[in-house]
Amino acid sequence: MRFLKAQPAAPRGLGKPWQKRMSGWGRASAAILLAAGLGSLAPGSPASAQTTSFGSLGDGSLVRESRGIHMLEYSPIRLTNGGEFDLLAIHQLYRLNDWLSFGVGAFAPMLRGNAGGFFGASARLHAQRRISGNWFVNGGLSFGAGAGGASIANIGTLSGDGVYTRAYAGIGYAFRNFSVGLNYSRVAIANSPINDSTFSIFVQRPFSLRTGAYSSAGTIINANDFNAPAYDTMISVSAGNMVQINPTGSYRGDIGLLTTQFTSFFRPNVYSFFGINMGASGLSWYNQAQGGVGFRYALSPNVNVYSQLGIGSGGWVTDTINTGSGIVIYPRVALEYRLSDRLGAQLSAGYLYAPRGTSRNWTVELGMNYYLANARSQDGDSTVGDAYTMRGISLNVFGRRTSDIFYNGRTSAPLSMIAVQADYALNDNWYAAGQLAVAANRFRGFAGYAEAFLGVGYRRNLTSSGRFQGYAQLMLGVNDLGVDPAHENGPMLYPSIGVNYNINDRLSLYGQLGVTRSINQYLSNGPTVDFENYSIGLGMTYRFSLLTR
Repeated sequence: MRFLKAQPAAPRGLGKPWQKRMSGWGRASAAILLAAGLGSLAPGSPASAQTTSFGSLGDGSLVRESRGIHMLEYSPIRLTNGGEFDLLAIHQLYRLNDWLSFGVGAFAPMLRGNAGGFFGASARLHAQRRISGNWFVNGGLSFGAGAGGASIANIGTLSGDGVYTRAYAGIGYAFRNFSVGLNYSRVAIANSPINDSTFSIFVQRPFSLRTGAYSSAGTIINANDFNAPAYDTMISVSAGNMVQINPTGSYRGDIGLLTTQFTSFFRPNVYSFFGINMGASGLSWYNQAQGGVGFRYALSPNVNVYSQLGIGSGGWVTDTINTGSGIVIYPRVALEYRLSDRLGAQLSAGYLYAPRGTSRNWTVELGMNYYLANARSQDGDSTVGDAYTMRGISLNVFGRRTSDIFYNGRTSAPLSMIAVQADYALNDNWYAAGQLAVAANRFRGFAGYAEAFLGVGYRRNLTSSGRFQGYAQLMLGVNDLGVDPAHENGPMLYPSIGVNYNINDRLSLYGQLGVTRSINQYLSNGPTVDFENYSIGLGMTYRFSLLTR
């Protein structure tokens, strides 16, 4: 399943093997965008232009609660060429005031059609107002990108230019813990047969998130001083292998997986989760996303067994990995050994299958669990007296314009890219960073080019007031080009420098100059395909702090 499924046209001389490649940053982009959305509109403390040093202060008034809505909606769609299609979308929306919200989300097909590799992501502005009793009206606009198809030929048709829009309005009814309703929606992708007016069913559930001002980063707060989480929350990262069972698609080998999962307990041993699987070898860029519920069994104070059931959408191009209309079901079990209150080692196994396609797979993975909130106790009650640390988060949203792109001995036109970069403060100066950039125009005739990077950076104040900050960062990543190793440019370095102008404690102007350069051509036995461009970026930064153990 991909974020922007259409691919660059085959460079001269590559032919069919290059064209077989079709996957992308679908699930990765969804994860990054959804994670970036956390706290992005959260209220902070009074503005401050100066950054405070990391220290210790037990003051619950530093913690604020951001409120929002999880919105899940299903839309059956009639294609303009007469075919069937559908989209299941999930968005995380943060309240701007008592009637207006903004957020990000992702969408993919589930039950209709034959484009299981289709995927997209979008930003949404949502308005909602109660009219009488528990009845309310709502409406909104979404803008984003999406692409995919049943085959290479179908991708160009179904994906069009890749630019996704949705406008909707309707009515809903609020129960105690959730709401349901019906919207009339206009859903379209530019120059694509996805262009229909349809009724959409939606479900909403409220949520809250505890955040603080960015200037409070590094502050230590006792759990007794604020409404600390009652149950565990963790992020899992693992690597493993997926073995296909009697495959019918054009790719029939194993797939090496990288998996991330966000898990939130709503009872001492009952949890909900959202997980992402990406192909790291065998079939690079294969990916899935699924959400669901699970149960934890404690075998001893340090040993746990997890069992969970996930439902989602994913795959690759349908004629390569046949997930049919897209829906996948993923039961999975895991054995965890707790190394500490914060860390656990995990071995897991699962069975991933597509009920409306032929894809059937066994998975086995080894990974680590990192606990953001830890409510461990023998009787299942939340732990009291433990300390939380406020970690600084910077969410940078900016436009990147590249120079001419040199790839595989040819020069291509510049790209206009939309980039999201999240920075996680390690101390006053050093930070970890992740960036996703998606092209808003076609690369060599196809929509869907994307890049993703992870790395570290160093920043410091350039003025005594702290309003001007300079930074330098080095990131390693990949782009969305080809699966044939002979024509894949491989990993890329992205060194960059830039400056922030801090308007207040929450908002900054953001600028960046960078170079993207493949490195495999400098390594022994590596591919000789090279990729290079220069870029300039300008945008905005939203800063806040997130409470973690």
